[in-house]
Amino acid sequence: MSRAWVLAGAAVTLAGCVHYTPAPPHPERFAATLEARRLDEKPPGATWSGADLLAAALARNPRVAEARAKYATALAAARTAKLMPGLTLTLTAEYADEHPHWGGGAAADIPLDTVGRRGARVTTADLQALQAWYDYGEAVWAVRTALEKARVDLDGARLEAGLTERAVALRRERLERLARRVSAGEDERTLALTAQTELAAAERRRVDAQGRETQAVVDLAKALGVAPAAARDLLLASAEEPPPLNGLPQWRRDAALSRSDVLRTIADYDLAENALRLEVAKQYPEVRLGPGYMYDHGVNKLPFSLALVLPTYDLNQRAIAQAEAARAAAGRALDLTQANALAAVDTAAGALATARANLDRVSARELPAARRAQQNTARSVRAGEADRVDDLAAQAAELDAELNLLDARRAARTAGAELEDALRRSFDPAETAVLQTTLTRPGGAP
Repeated sequence: MSRAWVLAGAAVTLAGCVHYTPAPPHPERFAATLEARRLDEKPPGATWSGADLLAAALARNPRVAEARAKYATALAAARTAKLMPGLTLTLTAEYADEHPHWGGGAAADIPLDTVGRRGARVTTADLQALQAWYDYGEAVWAVRTALEKARVDLDGARLEAGLTERAVALRRERLERLARRVSAGEDERTLALTAQTELAAAERRRVDAQGRETQAVVDLAKALGVAPAAARDLLLASAEEPPPLNGLPQWRRDAALSRSDVLRTIADYDLAENALRLEVAKQYPEVRLGPGYMYDHGVNKLPFSLALVLPTYDLNQRAIAQAEAARAAAGRALDLTQANALAAVDTAAGALATARANLDRVSARELPAARRAQQNTARSVRAGEADRVDDLAAQAAELDAELNLLDARRAARTAGAELEDALRRSFDPAETAVLQTTLTRPGGAP
């Protein structure tokens, strides 16, 4: 009967086991899978805002997906750490040259999961899960920043492409007119050479604008987690310039306390603190119980043992000193991370201030002056005091000023994106809502 119970217990135990299922990767399929992805959140021809793009990127970007999977792994490890360690069961048998001939027994080795050791193990796993969550937050912000920069670059490149086409056409017409006048002996050849140089520069800028547009499409597609073909024809809402930064001093202090990389370094310090606590606990013996049963040739025995796993001969003092040094190093790493965070905010804020000053200069002085010059030239042409060559030169100069304004606006918007990344704060309320939803840790997390 006892044998039947043993077999039944073994059968129930085996039935509850999880069976291994292989899941090999298929890297050869990824390229086709990427090409097949489509941005179907909005209908064709619709305008995509920054929040729309961010939501789509968070759903498809491989870096975000990897960080999310690593967090899920760390969360599972934290739950596993709460389990008690398994016991060891040893079965023995012996044959003797007396009656009854057979004897045997069973002995268990049960480690006592003391409060200190179990608490250190569970806390370590929980902190590692927390670090994985902060890594996920950093991945989200890296993707958001790359997405915003790509949007700024693509928007600017598309506008620049149209302006450079007009600039090339104007400078080509001016060169052709000057070349005819030089051939007729009406102007010096140096004027035509200068016009040819200006045309070559305009053509180079047109090619550069086309290259920037192509690269911006690639960067946008990478951030979105799709192939470039899926992102090439997206209609993008123009990126807005950052609002007045009245709250920058407070935001700067918040960044030094709440950025994901700062919080991760705090978790590093807590891990070092927990490791020190565990090494202190290891000064004391680890207790293991060994209950058992023995059938000693007709005699039933119930042996019981108590085992002590002793610490090292120095009572773990060297390991404790090492853990204390690691805790001190973690503290210095926290100082460094906070210093880097503050420096990143200061650098980005300085770059934004410089970009805004340049934008104000171009929009308030350079472009209006070029427009006035073009208007004066046009009046002179109508009055017969200037010719078409002068008018083309004035129009080209006005286009150059518009291109300079476009460059200044793109630099200001890029600097704004850098400042948002340094602060880990979006200036767009719609994006802020998406980020808050994404970066709110699930309630069931340890």
